[in-house]
Amino acid sequence: MNERSGAQARITAAAAMEQVLRAEREAEAEQNRVRAEAAQSVERARDEARAIVNRALERAVRWQERHAQALADRVERMRARAAAAQGVDDIDLVLLAQAVERLAARLTGGETDAAR
Repeated sequence: MNERSGAQARITAAAAMEQVLRAEREAEAEQNRVRAEAAQSVERARDEARAIVNRALERAVRWQERHAQALADRVERMRARAAAAQGVDDIDLVLLAQAVERLAARLTGGETDAAR
């Protein structure tokens, strides 16, 4: 190998090494860009997931509020009926018991103490 071909081989080797180093730098830059893009995609996915969870929670809260109100309305109606029924306590319990006894006797064909 003569001096000229040795120098040419070194130049070719240096150019090849420079090309490899440039390719490595470009690959590293591309890898960093892709990592950043992936991180952004992951963050967008997390944001979307949080939004979905928040909407689901809001719907659940609205559902619970509607049903709590419906229950409160039902309880209020029952209280109103119970309050209206409080006026019934004027009934004589003895007379009521006798009426029940007579009705039972009529339905069963039996005799009551009141009929004797």
